Amino acid sequence: MKKLLKDLATSLVGLVVLLVGPVVDGAQSLRARHWPTERRKLRLIDSPRARAARAAERERIRGLVAALGAVEGVEHVLTQVLDQSTRPTFHGSDHPRDTLLVCRIHARAYFVVREDVLDVLPRIAAAGVAEWQAHGQGPDPHGSLDQALRWYRDGGVDANGRRMDSPCLSSPGARLTWDRPGIPPRDPIPAGPYANRLFVLEQTPPDADAARLLAEARADGRSVVLELAFGARWADYSQYHKVARGGFAGRGRL
Repeated sequence: MKKLLKDLATSLVGLVVLLVGPVVDGAQSLRARHWPTERRKLRLIDSPRARAARAAERERIRGLVAALGAVEGVEHVLTQVLDQSTRPTFHGSDHPRDTLLVCRIHARAYFVVREDVLDVLPRIAAAGVAEWQAHGQGPDPHGSLDQALRWYRDGGVDANGRRMDSPCLSSPGARLTWDRPGIPPRDPIPAGPYANRLFVLEQTPPDADAARLLAEARADGRSVVLELAFGARWADYSQYHKVARGGFAGRGRL
């Protein structure tokens, strides 16, 4: 009797293995087939919602660049916009467990001012280029016109003899800086080639040598170089869309 029960248990285990094995193999095969390829990722980031968010962010960037370049005394030199969709990191707010792709734009625009910057800054503030914060408000406590003018007036030193932060104008989605090391940078956003079409670089002027343009602006001791950087809450990028994980075997869904 015991032998019969043992043989029956062994047969049942074998039957389970026979039934479950093909299911597991099929699931793994399906997962391999549907794990997002580059083509699928491109489709996911080309949804109507993604396209609308991308267009809105790029239009915001174009509008700010054009408005700043139209201010008297400000001359546009270069704009670079790198649009990229990548997997999230384990350290960000979007975790790979929940998010398949995050779409971000890294954008920088550079301008030169060939007259006294103290005359030009009030024009920039009055032109309505962005909603520059009042002193002590907004994402950067130092990013106001009052703080910038005070920096020049007091030689960059506060009433206690401490070095003040470099002047800037700050808004919720952009930051205008100058008169600090690294502006303009020696290394602009690389022109590529990039690994795949999940990375798109747009540049104005389109065919210019970005490194040469910035080197010439940096070498011109008569001018002040302005950097307009785009990003919210101190980030160096604007995140406009994300693709959540979902569906079977990790297939992304919008």
